[in-house]
Amino acid sequence: MSTSLPQKAERRLQAVLALLRGEKAADVARTFHIARSDLYKFRRRALSAMREALNDQPRGPKHPANKLSDAQEQPIVALCERYPTRSSYQLRCRLNQDAPVARTIQRVRKRRGLPRVTKRAPSTTSARRLPESVIRRARQVIKEKPHLGPERIAWDLQNGENITISPASVKRLKSAMHPPEPKPVWTFYERHHPHSLWHGDFMEKIALTNTWPVAHALQLALLDDYSRGYVFCDLFINPDQRDVIRGMIAAMRRWSVIPELIIFDNSSPFNGMLITTFCKNAGIRLTHTAVRHPQTNGKLERAFRDDMKDFYQLYDEWHFDELRRDLPDYVHYRNTIRGHQALGGKPAITRLREQPRVASASPDLLDRLESFACYEVRKKSDSGRWQSSHVRSQCVSGRALSRG
Repeated sequence: MSTSLPQKAERRLQAVLALLRGEKAADVARTFHIARSDLYKFRRRALSAMREALNDQPRGPKHPANKLSDAQEQPIVALCERYPTRSSYQLRCRLNQDAPVARTIQRVRKRRGLPRVTKRAPSTTSARRLPESVIRRARQVIKEKPHLGPERIAWDLQNGENITISPASVKRLKSAMHPPEPKPVWTFYERHHPHSLWHGDFMEKIALTNTWPVAHALQLALLDDYSRGYVFCDLFINPDQRDVIRGMIAAMRRWSVIPELIIFDNSSPFNGMLITTFCKNAGIRLTHTAVRHPQTNGKLERAFRDDMKDFYQLYDEWHFDELRRDLPDYVHYRNTIRGHQALGGKPAITRLREQPRVASASPDLLDRLESFACYEVRKKSDSGRWQSSHVRSQCVSGRALSRG
């Protein structure tokens, strides 16, 4: 039964095709064993189906799923009629959270014939132009007094020469005569192995709330340029060069390295004969940032901004003992968990573990770091001559630091 139906349908199709080719109906009926009346009936059905198939059919769904209902369009139409000058994005902000997108609001506005009206009518008068004599005089004053601002120049012309010109016009003339300097293009730099460059600086925005008068704690941080990780971080009150050297010694012993280069700013704890001599004896190249150019220590300045947001601002009050107690846990999180965008989301410890041979130090050298903090002090004798005496500094006295 399943095979007879396709054979019968195929026989009828061949019969209709033969009839359409112009063969006689009697011959076709005899060949395919179909009555002549049925043959005409099948031809009529075939022609009707062909006409239906050749008619143009609209593309897309006949009933789109995202078409708005009348209840959904009514608030949009009312809002468009009430605020004809507002854009579709502004109208969507005034609707509820289930409002359609701005493009749908544009289609509704077009379909309902609700054009957007401009806020102001187009101007019917030409723009007022300054006389050439006023422009020439303003340019002359700008050239003679380039240090004055637009308002000062406009006031001087108004009060001294009775020339009316707006500060905005003076500003445009001044910009055309003295175009602003292009913004500097900062180049990205990065060392190729850890401990080849350390950035050091103090963060000075920590005002303690449990002291009177208010005292400020300073966070000393040493940041590795290659890994963005803190090799040392601690809080101090009134630090000096000895505290900086203690922090450097603690970081070198913590990571068993001697850094190749270290960059400090120009503040007093980083400038002096003591820290210069220590770096020279330890084989560290010491340099300082350019004056009024914090971009040299840009990585550390960016780290300080994260420290303030991720650590210090979590406390309602800043107590020195509490902050200093919790700071190592934050440094551990920053080095081992927190991802950095420059590292592709990886933490700093992934690069700090790449121990380079050039920066590694022997245990004997690390044990003698305190002895490097000494220099010759010259003083005048009773006869007025300079004398030199080898004096060891007291920079390593007190407790040893091991926080980093």
